[in-house]
Amino acid sequence: MRGPFPTLAEIRSAHAGRADYERFLLANTYLFRPLSYHMTWIAIRIGLSSETVSWLSGATAAAGLACLFLPLAARPWCGIALLTLFNLLDCVDGDISRVMRTRNPYGRFLDSVMGFADMLFWSAVGVLAWRTPSLRLLEYVSGAAWLWVGGAAAFLSVYAAYLESLFDVSLRQHWEKLRGLDGAPQRGPLEGRDKPLRLALILIANLRVRETHYILFLAACFGGALDLLLSFFLVLNGSLVLALLFVYCGRGAAVRAAGIGTEKP
Repeated sequence: MRGPFPTLAEIRSAHAGRADYERFLLANTYLFRPLSYHMTWIAIRIGLSSETVSWLSGATAAAGLACLFLPLAARPWCGIALLTLFNLLDCVDGDISRVMRTRNPYGRFLDSVMGFADMLFWSAVGVLAWRTPSLRLLEYVSGAAWLWVGGAAAFLSVYAAYLESLFDVSLRQHWEKLRGLDGAPQRGPLEGRDKPLRLALILIANLRVRETHYILFLAACFGGALDLLLSFFLVLNGSLVLALLFVYCGRGAAVRAAGIGTEKP
């Protein structure tokens, strides 16, 4: 690396390892990530570490959620502006650690801790829909119902991620051994899929990331349709949980039937 500070080109180059993972995430690739490179360039020059930026991102997320939870003036717009900044800062902390080669266990821990913003987002939207009838279309549905819908959508979103992590910890190694993939280079989730399935997986991947959530949230606020947005993500997250349970239980049963990883009496 030339000079005391990395150039923009070097910041982009350091991110190349994640490019394959993110290339189908449209809002991230074409909106948030390009902005984050410039913010990273500035953050490094004013002496911010990746851990400091992580703490800043968490404080920004907490303030943004408070704007949605609390009865404050202009809360939707303040809230989504702060959450958008949180997402950019969440990109920046990773960019700093990669380009400055300061990745460490504490930084990874902090990055995961700040995920509380994703866990609470749909609950916050439910509270906002309850407090603000002008942002709802379905007048015949009780406002309090959206508290439950938002909470359920948030729980199902977190539970889907929990199921995926459980599979990785408990079953993935045995499942890959059963399929003869043990020790083989890890394939991307889209490799070997036919086109309709690839398109469906890309769509679901985009619908599961916060960048898409924030854009749809803005559109729903402008259209006064937060209730429809909440209903959609309640159904989406519920369907995802059921699909994951079905697929992972099927894989687990196959692993058990093959006797892989089973204790011998």
